[in-house]
Order: sequence, then structure tokens, then C-alpha cells
Amino acid sequence: MTLQWMPQINQMMCTGCGDCIASCPTTALGWQNDKAVLLHPDLCTYCAACEDVCPVGAIELPYLIVKHEYSREDEQS
Repeated sequence: MTLQWMPQINQMMCTGCGDCIASCPTTALGWQNDKAVLLHPDLCTYCAACEDVCPVGAIELPYLIVKHEYSREDEQS
């Protein structure tokens, strides 16, 4: 099973300005009840354009941070 990250849109914070929908290059975002929603998750490329333009910070793209312990073998590779 492949883990697929998706933008999280806080509906309580969303003002319905539409900036994120207009900036989405794949048309993954759309309208529902006058708020932005991820209508087509299969189209989302996780480019962060929506997060960058949201004036109220209602969109968050969570990222997984992985810590790797380096060893001498890693340095020789």
C-alpha cells in the first residue's frame, strides 16, 4: 500500500476566497458549500501552490520528516 499525502483544508478557517482553487495547476481543488475542498485527490501533485496563496493559512500540506543515522559505510558510498 502506498502512502499518499493530501492537502488538509481547515473548513473553519477557509473564507471561500478561491485563491487556492485558481492557483491549482491540476484542478484538483473545487467548491463545496462555498468553501475550497480537494475534489479530485487523484489529480493532486502536492505542489503546494494552494498552501502558498491561502491568505488565512487554511491549507496545510503535511510532510513526513525521516531521521537517518549515518554510519561510516554511508560516507564511503
